[in-house]
Formats: sequence, structure tokens, C-alpha cells
Amino acid sequence: MLIEVDELRRAPYALILAYPRPEIDVVERRIEELKALGITHLEFSGRKKISGLSVLGKGCVGLVVAARTAEGRKVAVKMRRLDADRDSLAHEAEMLALANTVGVGPRLLRHTDDFILMEFIDGPHLPDWLSSNPDPQEVAAVLRALLEKCRRLDEIGLDHGELSRAHSHVIIQMRADRAPEPRIVDFESASTSRRPANVTSICQFLFIGGISAQVAHFLGEADKTAIISALRAYKRRRGPEEFEGVLRACGLSDI
Repeated sequence: MLIEVDELRRAPYALILAYPRPEIDVVERRIEELKALGITHLEFSGRKKISGLSVLGKGCVGLVVAARTAEGRKVAVKMRRLDADRDSLAHEAEMLALANTVGVGPRLLRHTDDFILMEFIDGPHLPDWLSSNPDPQEVAAVLRALLEKCRRLDEIGLDHGELSRAHSHVIIQMRADRAPEPRIVDFESASTSRRPANVTSICQFLFIGGISAQVAHFLGEADKTAIISALRAYKRRRGPEEFEGVLRACGLSDI
């Protein structure tokens, strides 16, 4: 459902634009801000529902909605909630821009204090993709690529912060001309001030807790003791040999 930006001052759309308190002056200001970012329409689609409207995501800091630009390009827009624990999305945009330097995350396009405009990633979240019963070799390739992206984040000192419970933080991008690709999203909890633990966190999610039963269906039961030992070695020294040890323990070294 495409709604023109100027129509967002009407209920129930105003609630999405200025959630959860759509005050008139805030709504008007945000409409003008969206126009300045080049947004002409919002597209209400996705797995989450707010007041009967579908959105891509809802978190403690913001809502994520599909949108269209004046050129007709489909993008994703994160909108800061009025009750968020921060008065700007600038830090999150900075963290996303840093992740982009190593090819991780949706591409950051533009941002303001209240909006982050970024690449729209089409595809299911990782647990939903696994539920679609993909080929086991395809699963192994996706999980190895995911671990490699997490290692790149570790190398630049950027900790995502949410990958030990990554149910909604990994989208499998589906494109007709390419193999499925894991995309890490939502950098609102990311930081460069704490020790990065992306590889450790995602391995715990995939092979020890989290969705380990789903993963075992495709790759077989993991040797959790071996994985924990390999992760400890990796935490001490995040070198190529230690990362290879993690891949080997997870059954992904020969992919």
C-alpha cells in the first residue's frame, strides 16, 4: 500500500510517522523532513502490524518502513520513536556507515536526527529462511558467509551488540541472479567502545543456543565443546588461524 508523504498527516498514518505520539507539529515537521530526503511515498508492507498497518520492523528506538524516492527507487526508512531513549539516530547512522566500509549492513544513503534512509533488503529473516527447507549445502554457504561478515566487523572494532539473539537481525537476501546472501541489519545497539564479539555471538546463536536445533537439521549436531574451545582461542587472538579453527569446529571450513 503506497501512501503519498502529504497524506501522512491523516490517521492512522500519522501514528507511524511520529510513534507513539503523533502531535501535529511533529508530524508536519517530519513530513517536510521526508520530502527533503527525497521520499515521495511510504509503502506499508512487512511482518509487523501497528494500528492495522504493516511495517518492516518495530524496535525500542524506531520503526522501519519501506518507502519510494522521487526516482521510483524502493528504500527502507528508520524513523526515530518519540519515546526512544535517544534524541538522535546519528550514532546508529555512524555505526552503519562504518560497517559499510567492510561490506556489511544495508547501504546507508542519507540520515537526519530522526530518519535513516538505507538500502531496502528483500528477503526472509534467517529462521524463516531455514523453515523454507533450503538445500543443506546452500545453508552451509550462507552460514559461512555470515561468520565471515561477523569477522570483518570484529576486525574493525565494531560490535553489533545483538547477534547472540539475532532472530530479526539477519536477512537472507534473495536475488534471481545470485546465491542467497546473509545481510546483517539493525545497528542501533552497535558500538566501537566495547570489545567486539560478533563471531562469538553469532556462533552461540547458530550452534549452541538460539536456532541451533534448526541449524542441526541441515548440518548435523554440532560439537558444542569443540566450538566453545575454538571460540575461546579466537577471543584470545583473533587471527586467521583462530578463525579457521572456529569454521572447522562449526563444520564450515570446507565450504
